[in-house]
Amino acid sequence: MAEDDRTLTSLTLNAEESQKPRRGRLRRVLIILSSLLLVLVLAVAGSALYLNQRFTSQIGTLADDPFDVPAADRPDKVTTGKAAEAVNILLAGSDSMSDEQTTGAGAGSAWERTGQRTDSIMIVHLAGDRKSATVMSIPRDSWVEIPGRGMNKINAAYSFGGPKLFVATVEKLTNVRIDHLAFIDWDGFIGLTDALGGVDIAVAGSVQGVSGKGFGPGVTHFNGVDALDFVRERKSVPGGDFGRQKRQQAFLRALMTKLMDSGALKNPVKLVKVLDALTTNLSVDAGFTGGKMRGIGVDVTGLKRSDVTFMSVPNAGTDMIGSQSVVLLDKSKCDQLWKAVRDDDIGKYLEVYGADTLAGSVS
Repeated sequence: MAEDDRTLTSLTLNAEESQKPRRGRLRRVLIILSSLLLVLVLAVAGSALYLNQRFTSQIGTLADDPFDVPAADRPDKVTTGKAAEAVNILLAGSDSMSDEQTTGAGAGSAWERTGQRTDSIMIVHLAGDRKSATVMSIPRDSWVEIPGRGMNKINAAYSFGGPKLFVATVEKLTNVRIDHLAFIDWDGFIGLTDALGGVDIAVAGSVQGVSGKGFGPGVTHFNGVDALDFVRERKSVPGGDFGRQKRQQAFLRALMTKLMDSGALKNPVKLVKVLDALTTNLSVDAGFTGGKMRGIGVDVTGLKRSDVTFMSVPNAGTDMIGSQSVVLLDKSKCDQLWKAVRDDDIGKYLEVYGADTLAGSVS
């Protein structure tokens, strides 16, 4: 047996071509999914050197080092206690509808141009003991201080100053030191869904997607195209954008269940498709090397579905500031959340404040 074949076979121990719609707002969907894959799927890839070399070669490297700034301008790195081993990964997706590839090793220069905004912003916190992961979503319209630019929506930071100002804005908001930055394109969205054979979502009543196609009622099977159509719709969904987020959460939980329970991680063919869809749509900071990804992956191989918590950063509702509709963050609760992240004790925060949950079916 060839060495490559033996390596692929070893995946069973641990472990279609994507279409390319361009809708900037739904990049947030792949952000959430990819954060899950970073802590779960890369763990499997980490066990196979051949696959690690193949797929990490498809990942793009950000030309502008977001961490090349004076140490005094950043939050301190925790160096003692359990929090010293925790890892914070900042994930983002652009609102660009560029026809160019914007992420991955084959990406053009679209990410380097002004005018790009981070439509999706999430912090993935990997606990120091690697027994849990928390994915925290920061609303793109959050009204925050952008260093040197005053108050503005957080998604404008990248447009104003690229990766450095984007990271600086998040660190200013949270006082949490970011270890790595990843930009993820959602071109692999359909392929990721189809690679797993689609997903089942409980739908309350008869609902529609953005195309007008109807879904439900009851448990409905979604392929990649239909899932994208379903989670894009906002106008007919109760609660508007918040309702759409519930659809996205329902889909992502369904996909996570399928990923964990279907044996996909032990199926070399399916795993290769999933990893292809992810890595060709991913760009990271130069310090987030294949070796570091593999190391994190090995550390989190024991994570279960129940060990990954999805939550939104606490907010105090929306408001109009000038002509802009903005999200006001709940400073008191956010301060407690960021402290919990710094202390690597998010479980204690959740005991007091809880996290967004999704029960039953979605409309």
